[in-house]
Amino acid sequence: MLALEGIRILDMSRLLPGPYCTMLLADFGAEVIKIEEPKLGDYSRTFPPFIKDFGYWHLQLNRNKKSVTLDLKTEVGKQAFLELAKTADVVVESYRPGVLKKLGVDYATVSKLNPKIVYCSLSGYGSKGPLAKQADHDIGYVSLAGITAMSGEAEGKPAIPGVLMADMNAAMAAGMSIMIALRHAQQTGEGQEIDINLYNVAMTLMPGAASLYFGSGFVAQRGNNWLTGQNPNYNIYETKDKRYMSVGCLEKKFWSNLCKALERPELIDMIEDGANYDYLKEQLTIEFKKRTMREWEAYLVGKDTCVTPVLNFDEACAAPQTIANDMVVKVQDEELGEYKLLGNALKLSKTPASVRKRAPRLGEDNEEILGEKR
Repeated sequence: MLALEGIRILDMSRLLPGPYCTMLLADFGAEVIKIEEPKLGDYSRTFPPFIKDFGYWHLQLNRNKKSVTLDLKTEVGKQAFLELAKTADVVVESYRPGVLKKLGVDYATVSKLNPKIVYCSLSGYGSKGPLAKQADHDIGYVSLAGITAMSGEAEGKPAIPGVLMADMNAAMAAGMSIMIALRHAQQTGEGQEIDINLYNVAMTLMPGAASLYFGSGFVAQRGNNWLTGQNPNYNIYETKDKRYMSVGCLEKKFWSNLCKALERPELIDMIEDGANYDYLKEQLTIEFKKRTMREWEAYLVGKDTCVTPVLNFDEACAAPQTIANDMVVKVQDEELGEYKLLGNALKLSKTPASVRKRAPRLGEDNEEILGEKR
């Protein structure tokens, strides 16, 4: 039996944070029913590349789920949703604040029909404050939260983070919050509303910057602290073949191991004085240009230096550690043949996640769940 078998989730979210959250729960056995608009559905269905007419984004994020189509702007669609909500444990939605209240399917309405419902809302800025109704994307949330200002070269412009930091972390926060609320509902019979907004989540991703600022008034910026390139022992260096190695040897023992591997033992104690940082970065820049990235990778095996190659995504997918951790899984489908997906990062020994079903076609479960053909 899968750990979350018997938990029914109505998923009204689209694109990334909500679908990724419910994908994680579906991987562990929750019955996740995507509530989608007729004709269009989740926008991710149309994102290339494609396998036949399946968008890969949709395949990745909506595996193990079901799909029904409801027009919530109609009385028929609204009533069908409310009937489903009576049977559900969780609702996940990502509309702008106030939209579902107008449609009559908000938490206040649903909780009257199902007092145990856990109703998780994912929004950009939450339900209050001057930006509550503002539309935005990940780059906006992380920029307003201060993350973008700390990304990039010290003398250059801020860099766009290479991953959707607010989106992905909000998905994880929503999943954790849902499990906490389900536990509370199990113990008390009482559901609750969950407000996860991406801006708040982005703010919480910087405990280091917060500690510096609240403790001393120091404002973390590009290149002025250990996380943003100030330190020689927590930095990126170019190699002979114009690739890069990441150095993360903050602890003295790892720094010592690296200096010995470089045959530069005189650099070991210099790390104790910040006045030496520029010189040390210059020396490491010289040293790392003596070998290619792969030569460094091979040379440093077993030397315990906390130095790793900066891989491209194709290289990361093929890396031995990725394979050992089952982080790329092959899926066999009668219609689509074999294709690959990212695995689930949550590894449980007794109740593991699994990929059991490909992402659904739009409305393919209408008959099973709504009792009608569409």
